[in-house]
Amino acid sequence: MHLTRRLMAALTAHALFMTAQPAKADDDGMQFSLSGFANLTVAKVLSGKQGTYQQWSCPCTIQNWEYVGVYEQSKGWQADQESLVGLQGSLRVNDSLSGTMQVLSRPHNDNYRPSVDWAYVSYALNDQWTIQVGRKRIPLYYYSDFLYIGTAYPWVRPAPDVYGWPIYAYDGANLAYSGAIDGGSWTLDANAWAGSFNTRNDAYDTKIYYTQPTDEAWRDIAGGYVTISDGVWSARAMLMTFKDQQVTHHPDGTITVNLDNDRTSIGALSLNYDGSHFIARSEFNRFQQAGTGSTYNYFLAGGGYKQGAWTGMYTLSHYTTTFNNIGSPIEGRRTQTFALRYDLNKNVALKAQYDISVDESRYDFFGNSTLMSFAIQSSF
Repeated sequence: MHLTRRLMAALTAHALFMTAQPAKADDDGMQFSLSGFANLTVAKVLSGKQGTYQQWSCPCTIQNWEYVGVYEQSKGWQADQESLVGLQGSLRVNDSLSGTMQVLSRPHNDNYRPSVDWAYVSYALNDQWTIQVGRKRIPLYYYSDFLYIGTAYPWVRPAPDVYGWPIYAYDGANLAYSGAIDGGSWTLDANAWAGSFNTRNDAYDTKIYYTQPTDEAWRDIAGGYVTISDGVWSARAMLMTFKDQQVTHHPDGTITVNLDNDRTSIGALSLNYDGSHFIARSEFNRFQQAGTGSTYNYFLAGGGYKQGAWTGMYTLSHYTTTFNNIGSPIEGRRTQTFALRYDLNKNVALKAQYDISVDESRYDFFGNSTLMSFAIQSSF
């Protein structure tokens, strides 16, 4: 899809939202609401390691692992790797029952063919407890629910060294709680979920690692998180387990089972600060696979300063991958990020970002790179 068509998609989404009016039978009746978001991101690899990796000409850098957004220096400024538009509709049946669906058009998804990322029904048991059933994004990270809503965070994108696995959603159910702690200024949000998800020929496995169609399924997913916040400080802890199945299909019709329902766990801790001027962000995550002995450690830590509509941010992120209990990591990357954000208003942000990435892998991977990015991000 050409850049102009993407812009038209975003403008059309905005127009639909502006013209859509909530439908309401009465104060206690059905009500429909529509919201959305759009990101136009352009970026260019400025320097890096010469060579190739899989289908890409390097210097190159990966900035989204879920749908494999990779920038190549030979292609100059690119707007077709991360630009996207999404719409979310919610139908409130009554005070307790509602339904939500989110449709997203994003890169490398059959030429921006819209896909349903969220589709679930909510039932409020009371003011604090809610049951939801359907498809939702797995809340692995602090920004999971807002990953593509750029106005929710200071960077052009949350650090790719931390954010990104082949499975990012689940079909199942969750129980959510939200309420004040002892009636004070602190709030407690908690969520427990269970389900499964299967992807066929997913981009992450097929394009980055195996080069042949590879399916992956996360089965028997069970997880939970707890977040406490007073509006300035927030802390979050998450733990999830599942069985990982991964199969590669070869041209001759044979298959290779890379992972055979390997029991896997993911743990995460976050501590964030939002003062009147100073801000801080941190996430620490660990992914462990019992059958293969694989361990993935990844984190981000950063600080920034806000003055009026401007926010400046420095962030360090890092990940390492160790296979089969090998003493030293076989794959890794360390990135320094310098981000600048300007808020045109509460719904539109302009951003610029400079990334310096050092590839610490023991095999020929994407290599070192520097990347310059600009973005217009909106929510409506």
